[in-house]
Amino acid sequence: MSKKVGIIVYGAYGQIGKAITQELLKQGIYPLLAGRNTKKLTQFANKTNLPFACFDLINPTTIARHLEDAEVFINCAGSLITNPEPIARAAIQAQCHYLDVGGQYHTLTTLYSLSNIATSGNSVICAGLGAECIPGDCLAGSIKHNLKDLSQLDIAYDISHRFSAGSIKATLNRLSKGNIELQNHTPTATQYSFNSKRVLFGSRMKHVSQVPTGDLAAVNRSTNCPNVKSYFAITKQFTPIIRLLNWIPGLLIAKPLHRMIDKLFGNSMGKPTGISHYWAKGISTDEREMVARVSTPDIYQFTVNSTLYIANYLLKHERSGGVYTPAELMTWQLIEKIPGCSSIRFGDMSG
Repeated sequence: MSKKVGIIVYGAYGQIGKAITQELLKQGIYPLLAGRNTKKLTQFANKTNLPFACFDLINPTTIARHLEDAEVFINCAGSLITNPEPIARAAIQAQCHYLDVGGQYHTLTTLYSLSNIATSGNSVICAGLGAECIPGDCLAGSIKHNLKDLSQLDIAYDISHRFSAGSIKATLNRLSKGNIELQNHTPTATQYSFNSKRVLFGSRMKHVSQVPTGDLAAVNRSTNCPNVKSYFAITKQFTPIIRLLNWIPGLLIAKPLHRMIDKLFGNSMGKPTGISHYWAKGISTDEREMVARVSTPDIYQFTVNSTLYIANYLLKHERSGGVYTPAELMTWQLIEKIPGCSSIRFGDMSG
């Protein structure tokens, strides 16, 4: 390696950042820690005896100065970053690979708009490295591999986990912006509702409700499927709450609610309560259908495992610069190589 720093972990003092840092240390990799909170960053750097740099992610030129000596920049502060464009432009300027664990729709679409600029450089830009994007992206890719001309893709999640404060607030912020699906490649607003669709996750049939996830952007890009919907497993008891989102979305981003979430969940990492299941169904233009499924570890462990797998790959292999979905970068078989994940299973049309 010609650069001095292998990996920078930004948001290193957060829950995902800490977990990634600890795993890197186990592998004998000593990252540079970074973030915008000097106090938290200094405390974690002292505990790990690692170098650190405090800077924000606003000005591309300032960011680039910190990235110019690094091979890979991992952004673990995804839900706090409203605009990833300055970071991506800085990475391209510094010829540093940029990985983002965040997989929200606006994050992905913003980065995809920079494809032409990134292709002309030596930087790989890849976001959505967590549970919100990789499973759906890979399942969709596996169906595309078999069906070719896709006209419709439905992606569904059944995540079993106790969420952290950051994850809860990121989810509320996303839901407050309203629901969308892709119709003929176009983001289209739709109402929240308790959908009657039932999906077989593992060995259990569950009701699912439509939600806006980053999969909409990633799947559309990697498969060119024009119509994409995403769903989340939910119980019937939540039906009134789901419908209420259409009328009072502003409550989800109210500061008192977020302060209460910090008090209840702020000091604890989400605890795994079981395996997460993912489901995808594709329909081709000639009306053939295919279902694919995969299971993963809990969402936090999956995010750590997937991010480290891709970061290590980029440290060891040359890749052409450009903006990629995870499946575009590593093929749809990526998920089968991430520790703790099952093989993709095809078959049963139930649900």
